Amino acid sequence: MEDLTRRLNSVALTPSTSPITTGQKPRLVYVDGMNYSNRFFEVGDHWCFKEARQNISKMVKHARNSNVVLKVFLDAYIETDEAILKWRSRREKEVRDRTRNMPQAMNVLIGEMFVMAGIEVAYSVDADNDDTLASHAHHDRAAVMSRDNDFLRYNGASYRIFEDFTYRREYLHLIPRKSTFLRPGTTKRDIHRPKPGVRSTDPGFITLPDFYLRGSPSPLTRDCGNLHITVRSLRQAYYASLGIKTAVREEFPTYRISDDDEGVVWLEEYVLPSDKYHDLLKSPKEAYEHYFGNLVRPEGVSSRDWDNHVYASYSVVFELCALHLGTSLFEMLCTYAKQPSKMIEP
Repeated sequence: MEDLTRRLNSVALTPSTSPITTGQKPRLVYVDGMNYSNRFFEVGDHWCFKEARQNISKMVKHARNSNVVLKVFLDAYIETDEAILKWRSRREKEVRDRTRNMPQAMNVLIGEMFVMAGIEVAYSVDADNDDTLASHAHHDRAAVMSRDNDFLRYNGASYRIFEDFTYRREYLHLIPRKSTFLRPGTTKRDIHRPKPGVRSTDPGFITLPDFYLRGSPSPLTRDCGNLHITVRSLRQAYYASLGIKTAVREEFPTYRISDDDEGVVWLEEYVLPSDKYHDLLKSPKEAYEHYFGNLVRPEGVSSRDWDNHVYASYSVVFELCALHLGTSLFEMLCTYAKQPSKMIEP
C-alpha cells in the first residue's frame, strides 16, 4: 500500500507552465469546466474516464499551439438557493427515471485531468461559480468560455464570451457566442469586487462539518438504494480523520414504495464521526471489498446500467480514500476499478 500511495502521489497534480514561443501575448481564456463535460466524457458511459483524459489533453495541446492560456473554474459547492432547487429537481428526476448520464465525482476527475495536463484549476469557494468566473475574467481581462446564457447578466462586464470550441489542424478554434439575449426572467447582477476567493486544489467537501448533501451516484437507486448511504460508516471514519467532533447532517435522495404511494424522498440523518473503519480509508481495495465485494446484478438490468452502477460503487469508496490519502481519484480508478462488461469470464 505504501508503494501505491507513493506512486499516486507522484502523479503531476501541480500545474506546470507552458512556454509560449510565438512572441505574441497569449490570450487568456477562463473555462466554465463543468459546462463542457459532454465534450470530455461520453454521455451515459461512466467508464470513459481514460478517454476523457485524452480529450482534455487534446484540448490543452491545441490551446498551447494557438497561444491560448486556459484556466478552468469549477464549483466547490452549489451556492445559491436557486441553483440548489434546480440541482435537487435534477437529482430527483435521475432517481425517478433510473438515469444517471454523467459519472459520480466527475467534477473531481475534470479538475485532476486539467491539472495533470498542466492547466491551472480554480475551485470557487466564496461565491457561485458563475459569479466567480465572471469577476476573475473581468478583472484579469480574460475571455469566458461557457455555453451558459447567464454570463450575459453581469453589468459592465468587459469579457468576450466563447460558447464552444473545435479543432482546425493542430489549433484550437474558439467559437464566439452568437446570441446576446438573456433568458426571460434572468436578473442582472453586478460584477463581484474584489474577486471572490478560489482554491487551486480540490477543497473536498467544503460544507463540512455542518452538512453533507449529495445526489445518487447510480442509475439503479430504485433497485439497489443510494450508494452514499451504503458507505456511511466509511464516511464517518473520514469525518473522524478531519477532527470533526459533532454530528454531521447528511441528506440523500432515495426511492420509497408504500401501500398507497411511491416516489423520491430525501433522507436526512445526523451522523456522528467514528474511527471504527479508519484503516479502510488507507486501503481502497480492501474498502471496496468490504462494502461491495458481493454485488448482485438485479434481474432485467442492462449491461450499461450495471456497468455504471459498479462504477458508482467504486467511485463513492475511492473518492473518500483519495481525499484521505491526498492522492488522485483518477489514478485510483485506473489501478483498481474493473468494468463488469470488460471482464473475461473464467
